Amino acid sequence: MSASGRVGRTIQRLSLALLFPCLLMGLRLPPAAADSISEKKEQAKAVERQLNALQAELNRLTSELSQTQSKIASLETRIQANQAQLSAAEAELKRWKEILSNRIVAMYKEGNATALDVLLECEDFDTFVHSYDFMSRIGNHDAEAIAATRSLVSEIRERRAELEEARAQYQAYYRDLQVKRASIQSKLNEQKAILAGLDREVAALLSSRYRGAAGGGGGTWNVGPVNGLYFPVAGPHSYVNDWGAPRSVGRTHKGCDIMAAYGTPCVAITSGVVEQRRGGNAGLYIALHGDNGHLYYYMHLQGFAASGRVAAGQVIGYVGDTGNARGCPHLHFEWHPNHGGPVNPYPLLVAIDR
Repeated sequence: MSASGRVGRTIQRLSLALLFPCLLMGLRLPPAAADSISEKKEQAKAVERQLNALQAELNRLTSELSQTQSKIASLETRIQANQAQLSAAEAELKRWKEILSNRIVAMYKEGNATALDVLLECEDFDTFVHSYDFMSRIGNHDAEAIAATRSLVSEIRERRAELEEARAQYQAYYRDLQVKRASIQSKLNEQKAILAGLDREVAALLSSRYRGAAGGGGGTWNVGPVNGLYFPVAGPHSYVNDWGAPRSVGRTHKGCDIMAAYGTPCVAITSGVVEQRRGGNAGLYIALHGDNGHLYYYMHLQGFAASGRVAAGQVIGYVGDTGNARGCPHLHFEWHPNHGGPVNPYPLLVAIDR
């Protein structure tokens, strides 16, 4: 090799040796950028703590709401039964009053003026029935009528007092129910506002549970299926195991109520065929005939989004309060395995809720 060639190679090696450190230095993040990423991570952690605290409060309120609904349903049943017993007692009392009145008229016609004197001395029929003088003068013949009437008068008084107490409790529980409903909606809207206000960097650092709803205006948090199934409400939500809880008119709850804000998207838990229906306590509702052979009901919807064949995770409706859910927007979700009777969907929902 010539001398000039050796010099050229030496210069080339020196150039490369000087270039590599420069490249490595160029790959290092500026301190400002590193600080920015660190700040974003801290912001994401703070936001997630805030969202978790809101979710815990929301879960507590939802549990209390379910308990209050059950208490109201039990009170309704108690009031109806008490009212029926009161009506029966009042009808029976009326019959015994007629028997006693006829007996008094007969005694007067027979010349027994003392019974009429006792009646005229009494201020009302109750006093008359409980008059010792009347009992002592009317004789053993009417003792049964007197005893039955006294018993009915006492029962009616007790029934009326119990009814007043139950109705007062009902009103108190109902007011409490309205407060809890408003509180739940407030917490849900607070979650939505926080998620909608996040920038994309912080949203990307949040857990998968919130990432889908964060950034870009707070869209759905439909982050993907678990074992092929999507959670039916794609947005902030809360639910408890309220399967079998007492409901009005002696019914029990045959599904799971998922609390969510008005208009929150509802998605197909699996692929299948959607039927849009309406009527009765369910209001606007959907029957989803899943390709997996199961039937799912989505009730109290605000509106429909799709019908016919749908894909898993596709928006099929929106949370509302139609039917007997007025003032309390939520999705009543039912699961009918193999198109049979309803089965508690709570374990299924917990398993696919991310």
